[in-house]
Amino acid sequence: MKQQVWRRFVEDGALDSARINKRIIESWYFCKKSGVNPYDGKGTQLLSLDALKERQRANAQLLEISLPFLNNLHNLFKHTEAIILLIDPEGYVLKAAGRADALKYARNINFVEGVKWTEDSVGTNAIGTALRIEEAITVVGSEHYSIASQNWDCSAAPIKDTDGTLLGVLDLSSRIGSCNHENILGAVAAFSYAIEHEWQHRMKKEDEELLEVAQRFEGNTPSFILCNRKDMLLYVHPELNNLTAALSKKLIHSELEEAGYTITMKLPVFSEKSGRLIGYQLCLTEKKRRRQELPGSRDTPPFVFRGVTGVSSRFRSVLRQAEQAAKTNIPVHLTGETGTGKELFAKAIHENSQRKKGPFVELSCGTVPASLLESELFGYVPGAFTGAGKTGYKGKLAQADGGTLFLDEIGEISHSMQVALLKVLENQRVTALGGVKETQLDFRLITATNKDLTAMMEAGVIREDFYYRLFVYPIKLPALRERKEDIGHFIHWYCDNHQWNVYWSKEMIEAFTNFSWPGNIRQLFNSLDRIMVYYGGELPSVEELQSWIFQQQGFKFKNTDRLKVSDTLLTFREEIEKKEIQKALEKAHGKAQGAIEKLGMSRSTFYRKLKKYQL
Repeated sequence: MKQQVWRRFVEDGALDSARINKRIIESWYFCKKSGVNPYDGKGTQLLSLDALKERQRANAQLLEISLPFLNNLHNLFKHTEAIILLIDPEGYVLKAAGRADALKYARNINFVEGVKWTEDSVGTNAIGTALRIEEAITVVGSEHYSIASQNWDCSAAPIKDTDGTLLGVLDLSSRIGSCNHENILGAVAAFSYAIEHEWQHRMKKEDEELLEVAQRFEGNTPSFILCNRKDMLLYVHPELNNLTAALSKKLIHSELEEAGYTITMKLPVFSEKSGRLIGYQLCLTEKKRRRQELPGSRDTPPFVFRGVTGVSSRFRSVLRQAEQAAKTNIPVHLTGETGTGKELFAKAIHENSQRKKGPFVELSCGTVPASLLESELFGYVPGAFTGAGKTGYKGKLAQADGGTLFLDEIGEISHSMQVALLKVLENQRVTALGGVKETQLDFRLITATNKDLTAMMEAGVIREDFYYRLFVYPIKLPALRERKEDIGHFIHWYCDNHQWNVYWSKEMIEAFTNFSWPGNIRQLFNSLDRIMVYYGGELPSVEELQSWIFQQQGFKFKNTDRLKVSDTLLTFREEIEKKEIQKALEKAHGKAQGAIEKLGMSRSTFYRKLKKYQL
């Protein structure tokens, strides 16, 4: 009967409203007005694999919370030809689970992960309609506006945040007639409510953790406030108690301005337990009172750093130095060990400066041969020298006009190059090699080195006049061993940015924290690269992880990096081997032959190991 109602509507526009649900009627009219093809309805808006992963990463917390419920719902209906789906607020399918035959059947209409399944894309359907009306709904067979979905019965329910914001939709779709659709909507609604409840619990835990963070920051950081990811105000520093009455529960920047304060830095706060973003620390300064506000004047926006800020007070102090430097146009010199993130820091200064709309041009002076460095910096005109390009070359100095020039490994350039560069820095004029015309430039200089520039100047490697031109505002980036409390944040940041969904226990993170990391952040990320490739979606044991850290990377052990057993110092790999032998002996009830067979060792090797490990 409903099939006839649908046919009359799509062919003649006539509708018997007594035979069809009010919500379905509304949706059909919406689809007709939107120009949806009732004779098609296959999914056409499909994300690329990278775009899907990015969307899954953006909804990682919703996925993490929902997956156990999706699995439980699947188990309840595993005897049916049903699939269970989680959809984001824009209608994209984030996750699909179910029987292989049902998933295969769904692929015929592109009802798969990454597809957009909204009403204006595929017609009336439980997912799209639930998204629009934000209510639970069932759409059965020919109630679907487009014919492609009419072989399905679908029930969907919205998932909402505490403030009513739509987080996503939970859906169960089954091949028509494979199960009793009248019982499904209640189950889907109950599971969506359970997801909401767990989400609210997580949000409450995040707020509690933010308040714990406030206690740690209080004595070490200038006046600040803390708000959660939804900009809900949670904490006001004691020195800012006068602000409490002036601010709403939801942070409104205009209220801060009216109270006479400016946000100087906005730093993300990550959970030490999950590594996820849980809120923001906003550092404030009181604005100077003016008799009259100048027209067009604006407050300086907060300092934004795209890397891992962590909780280290030492690194936050460095961020404050960078924030002050970004307000000026003076040369900045970054120093720090290899792998501490000098390039990222230079970009942060540029992106928070008035030059952020201009180019950020970088050059590593140590990687360019001395004979080519001059042409790389100054550029050249056509035919300037043998082998010069026919069109010439615009050097890095000219490329940086209006923006920032970042010269890494600045201590590697020759005396003659120092003299040539010094002249440019003094008047910001450059002449390309082989040319005669001077070009006026306007750029900001940031330099970096992992060496002691002052010592190089005293040793005569760096000219004194060149040194004083560079060493105007030095910032020293701390080594990773000097901010060990941030290592867990780096690990979680890496996992989030590589969609590596593995669980890092406290013991695993401690194994990483106990290492000295001579290669700093770069070495840490390289190690994580290797572990991700080697182990994939399942991390090794803590003991294997310790062995990996120390022995896969070619660094020699220090005594502090070893485990002591009795009076013998053992490497982690040896410790693992000892434990394997102990387990084999236990399983063999202390019998040597049984342990040898389990281990696959020769008898002579086995007894040599027993002696070595004093077993």
